[in-house]
Amino acid sequence: MIDRVKQLEDAQLETFDSEYVNSARWEIVKACIDRDFHDEDFSFLDLGGGNGVFVDKILQHYPNSTATVLDNSELLLSKNTEHPRKTTILSSVEDMEDTLKGRKFDIIFMNWLLHHVISDTYERTTQYVLNTLRMTPNFLTDRGKVSVFENIYDGYIFDNLPSHLIYWLTSSKVLAVPVKKLGANTAGVGVCFRSKKNWENLIESSDLAILKYSDDAEWGLSQIKRLILHIRSLRVGHFWVQPAR
Repeated sequence: MIDRVKQLEDAQLETFDSEYVNSARWEIVKACIDRDFHDEDFSFLDLGGGNGVFVDKILQHYPNSTATVLDNSELLLSKNTEHPRKTTILSSVEDMEDTLKGRKFDIIFMNWLLHHVISDTYERTTQYVLNTLRMTPNFLTDRGKVSVFENIYDGYIFDNLPSHLIYWLTSSKVLAVPVKKLGANTAGVGVCFRSKKNWENLIESSDLAILKYSDDAEWGLSQIKRLILHIRSLRVGHFWVQPAR
C-alpha cells in the first residue's frame, strides 16, 4: 500500500471527461491484445478508468471480455454507461490490495494514470509511481499484461528536466493562478510527466519487462514554451508490459 496521493477537485476533473485513445492509439493497443489474447475470454482492469469510454470500446470489440473500472472520482465514474460485463469501483490505487481482495486480471490498463500519482515532493511522487507499478503483478493472471499510455517529455540536454520543471510549476500553491491561466488544469495539485528513458527506468525497476513500445507523432508546441520548459520532444508513448520472468 502507498500513502495517500493528491486528488484533483471536481472542477479540474471535469476536463478529463474525455477519451484520449484516438483511432491511431486504439490500433496500437488492439494489436497487442490480438497478439497475446486473440479471441479468447479475458478479464481486464482499467485503473483510473474515469468515464469508461475506453472500457466500452474494448467490450464492444471483444464480446468475451469482462471489465472492471476503478477510479477515485465519483464524478467521472457516474458518467459510465451500464453494461452487463462491466463493474465500476470507487477507490484509488493506494487501496487496491483491500479493494480488489485478491482478484486477478489478464490485462491491467493505466491510460495516463501514472502522471497523476502525485505527492508533496518530486522524490515521493517517484516512489508512489514505483509502488503503483510494483503492485500490478499481484493482480495479474499467469498470462497477464499491463498496458500503459503516457505523455513523453524529453529534454534538450538534461533528459528528464522538463519533468521536474512541470512538476514544480503545477504543484506550487503560490503559482497556481498564473499556471492555470497558462493552461495547466492540474495547477495547485501537480502533474509529473517524464521522459521516455525515465518511464522505461521506472517500469524496469518495478520488475516489469517492456515487450513493445510505440510512439505517437510529435506534438506541436511553441518554441518559447519549449525553451522555457527545456522540451526537445513531446508525444504519447505506449508500453506493453509483463512481469519479468
